[in-house]
This record gives sequence, C-alpha cells and structure tokens, in this order.
Amino acid sequence: MEPARDPIKIMAELLKSGAVMLAEICPVEGCNLPLFKLKSGEIVCPVHGKIHVVKTDEEAREVYSMTYMSHVLDRLEALALRTIESLSNIPDADPTDLIKWLEVVERIQRLKSMMRKK
Repeated sequence: MEPARDPIKIMAELLKSGAVMLAEICPVEGCNLPLFKLKSGEIVCPVHGKIHVVKTDEEAREVYSMTYMSHVLDRLEALALRTIESLSNIPDADPTDLIKWLEVVERIQRLKSMMRKK
C-alpha cells in the first residue's frame, strides 16, 4: 500500500497545475481542507479526490441519483462482460446470445458517456 501523501504538497501541486483554491472546505467530517477547482471544472479535495458540492436538497438528490446510477451501470457492465466471457468459452454457444450481450455493453457505455457529459 502506498503511504499517505502530505496534503500540503498535494495542494501545492494542484495550484501549480492551474487549479483554483475555493473558499469552501471539504464536506468529509474532520477534513477541513480547502477544495480546489480544476481546469476541467471538477471540484477536488487534496485528500479525498473528487467532491460534489451541493447547495440545495434538489442538487443533493441529483448527485445521489447520478452516483447510484453510475454504480448500477458499473455492476451491470461487469456482469455483462463476465457473461460474454462465459459464452465465449462454450464451443457450441449461440452467436446471437454473444451479440446480444455485446449490445448490452455498448448501451451501458453509451449511457455512461452521456452521464459524464452532464
């Protein structure tokens, strides 16, 4: 396991890379480090990584919903890939089954791509 890095050094690296230090602090209990906005627009904590900053209950529900959906899609994609692997090991498997599962993976990846754009 990699040793924990010094948050001060990480903050310096973030600033050097063009990130902007924000007035808000990390919402993780006990952290209290400032958040940084990357050039990509993402908000990160030097210790906890990507953070979703919400100001209303509606925003919190949306972030929770997107996070949950992302988790579900990851699990579904893993299941589909395991199924494809299993089907590819069966000599007399119906190729249409394999194609159907490949289409499932393609649709999942398309949904994940759409979610990243939001």
